[in-house]
Amino acid sequence: MIFSKKLLLEILFIFFSLVGIVIIVAHIFKNEEPKIETKVVVETISDGFGEDQISIEPVGPTVEEEHLLDERYCLALNIYHESRGDSFAGQAAVADVVMNRVEDTYYPDTVCEVVKQTVWIENWKGNMVPKRHMCQFSWFCDGVSDEPGDPDAWMESYRLAEEVFDAGDWRGITEGATHYHSLQVRPKWVKDRGMEYTGTVGQHEFYRWER
Repeated sequence: MIFSKKLLLEILFIFFSLVGIVIIVAHIFKNEEPKIETKVVVETISDGFGEDQISIEPVGPTVEEEHLLDERYCLALNIYHESRGDSFAGQAAVADVVMNRVEDTYYPDTVCEVVKQTVWIENWKGNMVPKRHMCQFSWFCDGVSDEPGDPDAWMESYRLAEEVFDAGDWRGITEGATHYHSLQVRPKWVKDRGMEYTGTVGQHEFYRWER
């Protein structure tokens, strides 16, 4: 059977589009961050004998794309571990604090660095690990696996992370807060100089640090 060049290109495009969709769906059901596994460049070239050839070149994700995926993933992890089960507004408020810290010169300037800010120590295996109870967000150094165990809650967290990180949705809900604590505790830092209470959203009280 002989296919025209145009038809062949259309078939190849549809095939690789379907492959990409399958990859993304598979990652979702495995509770993982969607990854850009590959791109495909289809190019028509001449072989020098009057015949056209089809060149298919796989291209991996760019450094920028990988960085953006990591940033969303880190934000989603923090939403999941810090506010899973809270109201939507409560989860959005937790995400807002992370982004406020990214914009504050006192803190690191990327989401992942903010979320994973801690004191690092070397364990008995020679690996660098976060020191217990020395993290900005407690889940990162509580000794428990960070892998999300609730698929539905994880999907909600990741979707919200995309809305906040990509579109800036729900920004400002904490009025610039850089700190928060659960309603069940009353940490000493709330009395620090310059710590200004901005409100309660969901299961947390929020504070802006006026230095």
